[in-house]
Amino acid sequence: MADKLDYPIIDADSHLSEDLDRVRELTDARYREFAPRMTPQGPSEIFSIGGKYLPQPPGMSWGETISPGAFRKKQRTPLKYAEGDPVGFDPKARLAMMDDHGVYGSVIFPSQGLFAGAIPDPKISAGVCRGINRYMAEFCSEDASRMWNTATVPLADVDLAVEEARYAVNELNAVALFAPSGMHGPQPIYHPYYDPLFDAVAELGVPYCTHTGAAVFAPSGLAVERFDGVFPPYHMTTHVCEAMMASLGILTYGVMDKRPGMKVGFFEAGAGWTPFWVSRMQGNFHDMGWMMPALKRDPMETFKRDCIVTIEAEEAMLVETLEFFDGNAVAWSSDVPHFDCEDGGRPDDLVTSAQLTDAARKSLLHDNAVEFFGLKIPETVAQAAE
Repeated sequence: MADKLDYPIIDADSHLSEDLDRVRELTDARYREFAPRMTPQGPSEIFSIGGKYLPQPPGMSWGETISPGAFRKKQRTPLKYAEGDPVGFDPKARLAMMDDHGVYGSVIFPSQGLFAGAIPDPKISAGVCRGINRYMAEFCSEDASRMWNTATVPLADVDLAVEEARYAVNELNAVALFAPSGMHGPQPIYHPYYDPLFDAVAELGVPYCTHTGAAVFAPSGLAVERFDGVFPPYHMTTHVCEAMMASLGILTYGVMDKRPGMKVGFFEAGAGWTPFWVSRMQGNFHDMGWMMPALKRDPMETFKRDCIVTIEAEEAMLVETLEFFDGNAVAWSSDVPHFDCEDGGRPDDLVTSAQLTDAARKSLLHDNAVEFFGLKIPETVAQAAE
């Protein structure tokens, strides 16, 4: 159905599933034992990363988590991690899927590697991040004109985070840097402790994104303090509520005001919360701005111009959210190959939606992602789409 459009569709947030043996090979020898791995435990598996073991949540299997729609099947079959959908593991299969879905390009994040930046030990975290980031670049090198790698940074130590940021962008051509939302370092991400990291992000000219995976390491936080042991509300909280907290801190503590033009995204958190949340920030700015001296600009203006959130096809209030932000700040995410990706990661419902204007559709499926990540779309591709 994508052939109805005169521009190439860009997927702002998809994932790969790491070949964990290959990740270990790409991890420096001294940190290899801390690289992500799956250990069989009877019919299930235990996932470990950074020396921390994360048992399989009751009723789930790791292979299902990286297989679209796996938890919605009436007849569910437990899968080992390596039995997950091939589009996560094989870059050739990914490109074939993208062709079938009518998607030209995809910005790709890891799956198990989403947790690397949250490892508490600074050097171990940096070592594991390096291996994950090398794997990301290798996967996307199958066709770097259509698959763009992101890179994670270790939050436990800001100097090591800066070092990894420079390596990932300069050596691995990462189009964005990211770490989990929430409290995963010595200070919240908006604290001045992280000023050197954000200075480096601004200098490197790439966006910074919060992108959470559910199995995080924080000993405290919104999810673990309220829903530890019950996965669905824990999952919602790690993804949505922690992104809300991160956006509140980053915007109102002046992180972006100090670095005009720097872009920040809040990924896999949906978009429907943003009109209310950013409006509330705006109201506080007008009423109590004098109490926030680091906040120089209206948060609404900053969010519209320099921030982005991602949505999937079935997002509630999608049209209204896009209209609220004048067509800015929202981009489409397939979330392939994760269990909760919608419509198998296809954009068809958005391509044919009668609720979206042509301009809104183009912003959602192309313009906002291209502008946010600074993607280079070959001129021949744009011409072919026309």
